[in-house]
Amino acid sequence: MTTVSTEHNALRPRRVAFDWQDTPLHWVPGDPFSTHMINVLHLLLPAGERWFVEVYKQVLPLIRDQRLRDDVIGFIGQESMHAQAHSTGLDHLVAQGLDPAPYTAQMDWFFEHLLGDDTAPPPARKWWLLERVAIIAAIEHYTAVLGKWVLDARGFERFGADPTMVDLLRWHGAEEVEHRSVAFDVFQHLDGGYGRRLRTMTVVFPTMFWLWVRGVKFFVANDPELSPAQRKAAEPHLRDWVRAARAELVPAPRDVFSAVPRYMRRRYHPTQEGSTAKALAYLAGSPAARAAASAAEAVSAAASAAAAALATESAAVTLELVVAGRREAAEGVAELRLAAADGGELPGWEPGAHLDLLLASGLVRQYSLCGDPADRGTYRIAVRLTEDSRGGSREVHKALTEGARISAHAPRNRFPLHAGGATNESGAHFFVAGGIGITPILPKVREIAALDGDWQLLYVGRSRSSMPFLDEISALDPEQRHVRLVTTDLDGLPDLAAALAAAPESAAVHVCGPEPLMDALVAALAEQRPGTQAQLERFHPAEHPAGAVTDAEVEVELARSGVSLTVPADRSVLRAVRERLPDTPYSCEQGFCGTCRTRVLSGSPDHRDELLTERERADSMLICVSRSRGDRLVLDL
Repeated sequence: MTTVSTEHNALRPRRVAFDWQDTPLHWVPGDPFSTHMINVLHLLLPAGERWFVEVYKQVLPLIRDQRLRDDVIGFIGQESMHAQAHSTGLDHLVAQGLDPAPYTAQMDWFFEHLLGDDTAPPPARKWWLLERVAIIAAIEHYTAVLGKWVLDARGFERFGADPTMVDLLRWHGAEEVEHRSVAFDVFQHLDGGYGRRLRTMTVVFPTMFWLWVRGVKFFVANDPELSPAQRKAAEPHLRDWVRAARAELVPAPRDVFSAVPRYMRRRYHPTQEGSTAKALAYLAGSPAARAAASAAEAVSAAASAAAAALATESAAVTLELVVAGRREAAEGVAELRLAAADGGELPGWEPGAHLDLLLASGLVRQYSLCGDPADRGTYRIAVRLTEDSRGGSREVHKALTEGARISAHAPRNRFPLHAGGATNESGAHFFVAGGIGITPILPKVREIAALDGDWQLLYVGRSRSSMPFLDEISALDPEQRHVRLVTTDLDGLPDLAAALAAAPESAAVHVCGPEPLMDALVAALAEQRPGTQAQLERFHPAEHPAGAVTDAEVEVELARSGVSLTVPADRSVLRAVRERLPDTPYSCEQGFCGTCRTRVLSGSPDHRDELLTERERADSMLICVSRSRGDRLVLDL
């Protein structure tokens, strides 16, 4: 079967944190029924969404549609974050004297055992996996219905509901609407049988409805703020549901029941449920979602603490910017001019600096400043649309149109013209730029050229039409003595060894571009000029994910695969593992979504995540950020 979704948005987990300090037990004032009917989500979702993740980890290698596979990875990350967020809601209930442990233990058994891997005998394992895929599609249909409802409902504001709880519900609901097609498309891709779709929904709906009713009864019966008489009076009845639904505090019975026949239509597809635009609009304004970008940046800054005195000082400043101008600088390259939203003067910067853009999705992306440092009115960046990226460039190209607003941290510089503040003895500079790697190089070249310094630039690209700022570079070298352009469509690959040999022996070397170009230049430099270090600006910080501080290399054995590998000091365990096992699931690469959690069979992990509990750390690790305390790990992969 093929994927049938026609509406698409790149999915990425958004890191969120909710402060429950001021949230009362009855967060809908004076209405324990509505409060507990929604609180049931805290009971059902953590175990259920962890189960989704485990099933989809098994499904991932079976998916042959690359876009769908990317969506599943994003879905896994989002569901992991949902489970974590609702678990904090449960912790808050415990702190207020309402212990949900008896019910959550049943939910854990339900998903881990009744719906677990071992329920079906070995000959039926494939059938059972597809059955669970269909079950997830049916459940996700209802989470999309609930997501649409919570985005539209306005009863919470009218009745003074706690804003933190409402934000949790709407953040979660918005992401359910955003990824509402994924589970159904996976089912269609792997099976798509109409009979299986009918059968699983016929089981899922009454089961989930029964669990929900039991959950409401459990909460009411154990509510420490209700007297025995009040508990009896608050026992759930249909009239309570109808009353709360009219107040837009819970979904209406007709919305819940009518969703079943809608799902059973042959031509049904989840794009009929809700609006992606409305979901993304809420996520862009959600207090928790907006805070996600700052939280992600804090984690990213920790990874660079060894060299971040300046970065730490600058990262504290958040700028509110507006896109003052946009043009196409080359094929697939958007040039953005960013001004202060209040019209004021922008912080200064020096050649080699970059901006951390805090995108509405929660992604934090670094883009080099390529304008004039003397211009304090605007910043200029250029972003190439990369289809196989992790989503940042697509979001910039789609969302940052002229007039759009964007937050950013003040400029930081890890690629200065003069490393350590000192110049090289000869004052000569050899610059190598590949493609969009020209962006941090151009201001450096402009400054050296203005000083009439000794410089050479090797600028490599696929074709002239794909290379931004050729006009500006030509203006810097009117006599064509300093710049060599290489277009691989006509000239083939550049001879880096020859270009390096032609540069002054003591020239400072600055390189920015694709990994193969930089690796080849470093190799040529090591051969021709041993001991000379190039200044490198890498555009793929995922090679050094947040928290994975440079460390000693470690030997990793993948027990089930019978593979052993060496993880270099500057590479994450996840990256090294995926070179051998490309289907290994991952998502955030920052240690907060839990997608890459892996069982440790031997060795002592050095845990650097913020997610796993002490109990979970006893036998597993997040391989995107954590490493080893010793020189060897054995993983259950």
